[in-house]
Amino acid sequence: ENNLDIIYNDKLFWYASKVEIYDDSIILFIANDNLVTFDNTDVDVKKISQLNSLIQNDCNTLFNVLISSGSFLFINDKLAVTQRQLTTKYDPGFWTTPAGRCDRNLYTTAVKETIEEIEILHNQTKLFPNIAKNLITTNENIKDYEVSFENKKFPINLYDITVYLDDEIIEKTKMWFYYSKEVNTIEFRLPMFANIDEKKLIFSNPEFHTPTALLTIDELIKLQTVPALKNLIEELENGK
Repeated sequence: ENNLDIIYNDKLFWYASKVEIYDDSIILFIANDNLVTFDNTDVDVKKISQLNSLIQNDCNTLFNVLISSGSFLFINDKLAVTQRQLTTKYDPGFWTTPAGRCDRNLYTTAVKETIEEIEILHNQTKLFPNIAKNLITTNENIKDYEVSFENKKFPINLYDITVYLDDEIIEKTKMWFYYSKEVNTIEFRLPMFANIDEKKLIFSNPEFHTPTALLTIDELIKLQTVPALKNLIEELENGK
């Protein structure tokens, strides 16, 4: 582990030196020194603004791309969403799902960001359904979470993802993805489904203290949503 990761926790992120995109799979190539930081962070690594994106269209390959991971957490027939702060540079006030730039593998980042951005409490016991432990809750009255790759109600287009760190495969998983050219980021999302009585739960966003909601796809269509979420909504609408 790089000492910089400890000193500048949540300020240093991986970026892929190369991303190969195929019909149903994606390969990410990362080197140990593929670290980038915010432009205003005083540390001797590349700044985000110094990542010059290159797109090789003939073979669908991207170079020097930031990596984001998060989740689409469906509870019954609704998606758990949170509102971005009004002071953010991109999409202020827009609705989004838990996500963050990767400083570890895709799956771990997805779960970590979900826990940080959407807190779920049982309104009587006040216990937090522990998503971290294999997505199984700590309360017997609340049914288990599942990471599901096939869901008839929400048919989501997923890709097989392989991540190389130097020459070693460090992760194989299955996720949804969207490439945002505006912020030069590949947005990965892990579909999560839970069958819970939502009337017994309280939702909040402890990280940013912004509104959190459970909304149907029809309700989300009427709101301003970030590009990745808008893309998912269109995908689900076309799949009906």
